[in-house]
Amino acid sequence: MPRPHKDIFENRREFQLERMILFSEGVFAIAITLLILDIRLPDQAINTESAVVNMLMGKIPQLIGFAFSFAVIGQFWVNHHRLFSYISDYDTGLLWLNLHMLFWIVLSPFSTSFNFRYGSVDLTWSWYSVNMGMIGLAMYLIWRYISNPRRNLSYLLSEPRRLKYGRVRSLAVTLIFFMGFILCLFHNEMLSVLSRFIFFLIFPTMWFISRRYHRKNAKQQAVISGPLAE
Repeated sequence: MPRPHKDIFENRREFQLERMILFSEGVFAIAITLLILDIRLPDQAINTESAVVNMLMGKIPQLIGFAFSFAVIGQFWVNHHRLFSYISDYDTGLLWLNLHMLFWIVLSPFSTSFNFRYGSVDLTWSWYSVNMGMIGLAMYLIWRYISNPRRNLSYLLSEPRRLKYGRVRSLAVTLIFFMGFILCLFHNEMLSVLSRFIFFLIFPTMWFISRRYHRKNAKQQAVISGPLAE
C-alpha cells in the first residue's frame, strides 16, 4: 500500500503566505538598490579638487532625484510591510494583485533613470508620475481586496475604520501622483513646474490623514470608556 503523503510544513498556508511576503521583500530591495546604479562617475581621470567638486555639482540633480525616488519607494515598502502584517490568509486574487504592484515597483528604476536623463520633458515626467501613481493604486486595490469580509483575509475585518484608513492613504498618494501627470498634459510652463513639486504634498497629506484618523479613534475611545468609568 502507498504511504500517505506527509506534509513537511506544519501549516502550509502560512508558509505560502510567508513566501509571497519574502518574494515581495526581495523585489523591493533589488528595485531600491538599482536606483543608485545609474549615477555613474566619469571615465576620465580627475586630478584636482576643483574638478571633483565640479563633477559632484553636476551630479546634484541626479542625487536629488535618487533621494526622492528612494524616499517614495521606501514609503511604499513601509506601507506594504504594514499592510501584510494585517493579512492572515491569501487566495489567488491576492497573489495576482501583489504581483501587479511588484510589476510597477520593478519598473520604477527604469522610470527614475529615464527621468534623470530627460526630466525637463513633460512626457518623461508624465511617465514617472504614472509609474509611481500605479504603485499607489495597486496598494489601494490590495487594501480594498482584503477589506471584503467574504474573503476573510485580514485580521482587521473587525476594525472597518482601520481598513478605511489604509485605503484612504493609498488612494491619496495615487491621486497626487496622477495630478502630476495631468498637469503635464497642458504643456504650460507654470503647470509643468508645478507638476514637479506637487509630489511634496504627499508628506503633509499623510500627516493630515493620520492625525484625523487618530483623533477620531481617540474620540471613539473616550465615548466607550466614559460609560465604563461611570
